[in-house]
Amino acid sequence: MVPMRSPLPRVALLSLLFACKNDVAEDSDNKVNAQPVADAGSNQEVSSDVPVLLNGGGSYDPEGSALSFVWVLDSAPTGSSLAVGDPSLLGASVDASFTPDRTGTYVVSLVVTDTDGLASAPAYAVITVRAGQAPIANAGPDQAGREGEVITLDGSLSSDPTGRPLTYTWTLQSAPAASALTGVDGDSAVSASFTPDAGGIYVAALVVNNGLVSSAPDTAILRVSSASPQPPTAMAGDDIAGEDCTALALDGSGSFDPNGEPLTYAWALQEKPEGSTASNANFSNRSAVSTTFYPDIAGSYLVSLAVSDGTSWSAPDLIVIDASERVANTPPVVNAGLGATLAAGDAECRASGYTYVCASCEDLTVELGDDASVSDSDGDAIVTSWQVVSGDVTLGDATALSTSARLENAAPITISACENNIYELQLSATDCTGATTSDIVTYTVTCCGVAAAAAR
Repeated sequence: MVPMRSPLPRVALLSLLFACKNDVAEDSDNKVNAQPVADAGSNQEVSSDVPVLLNGGGSYDPEGSALSFVWVLDSAPTGSSLAVGDPSLLGASVDASFTPDRTGTYVVSLVVTDTDGLASAPAYAVITVRAGQAPIANAGPDQAGREGEVITLDGSLSSDPTGRPLTYTWTLQSAPAASALTGVDGDSAVSASFTPDAGGIYVAALVVNNGLVSSAPDTAILRVSSASPQPPTAMAGDDIAGEDCTALALDGSGSFDPNGEPLTYAWALQEKPEGSTASNANFSNRSAVSTTFYPDIAGSYLVSLAVSDGTSWSAPDLIVIDASERVANTPPVVNAGLGATLAAGDAECRASGYTYVCASCEDLTVELGDDASVSDSDGDAIVTSWQVVSGDVTLGDATALSTSARLENAAPITISACENNIYELQLSATDCTGATTSDIVTYTVTCCGVAAAAAR
């Protein structure tokens, strides 16, 4: 038979119960550690000119624990050399940054960890990088050389506004017709070279790339002399833009003869916009090395330049002139003259009932424009015209500033009285833009009536 244990004393039992209650309270105070929350910031669209800036300051821990940060570049555009998946690329602080090396879409993730080692779910930011400023190509200065001698091209003055390293692409943009060259040596180096095999003008072009965007091409013009007879090369310059009704400067001084012969020049208008009346007369001097061309309306004009060395003519070089509407214009100023009062003599009048029927005095001819003037402060070519406003007038050349006008059919009303017959003539001047100004000159012709028997 198992002996029975003695019951605990009452005080000991209460102490045991109290201890049990304390253990339960402490357990109930132990909280479950909540997962921290990462915030990688908003999606961004940025220029490639500047680094991408990231901020995880929106991340938090529900218990307020300090956080550690791990940024990772999860994906990058094709061709990027950035280390995708390497945490060391972006660092381990609340702020991170990277410099994009390609345009396109980058995805960045952030994971934060609290002091107990509990990590958050990753948060993502999508970064769209668009092309920023392009680098600037510099193909070096224009050069002169000789057939058979090496010409070196130097692109070392090319630059990138963001300081990125550059790659170089050289091409031979044009060469004389007698040359067989199609490219240059070292076409991907900062310096390139070629040996001209014929005299004339060569044009080398350089494009640089900073890994994200290519520059506009820059060119170097290379004039190569030759001992063997070669035709000259015409160079009319670059295409130009300007305003209509304005003298636009043209420069053919870049033209070249490889044998050093003096050149003669011939500018010509090849095409013009519909509605234009321009012709070769719109050049101020077609045979000058530098001249001007006057587009009469807005639109595109095709102009050529050919040069001769006295033996042969070059192929024509073509440029386009894009003329826009002129923004500012001052209308012409017109003065039609002072006019005059003229005596036309007498005319016979015969009684007809209670009135008289009178003949006309002798017609008078006046010279219009002798004291007239037109001017235009913009220097526009002016088109003038005369119109009859009142009176019987026969005009000479109505489009000439100076012309004649025959004042006809001046007549009296009755005998022993002189009648003032009014003749009004309007002079109009229209400038290149179509602005027209007019002025009127008045001639008064006095014709006196006499009885038929007394007429002289």
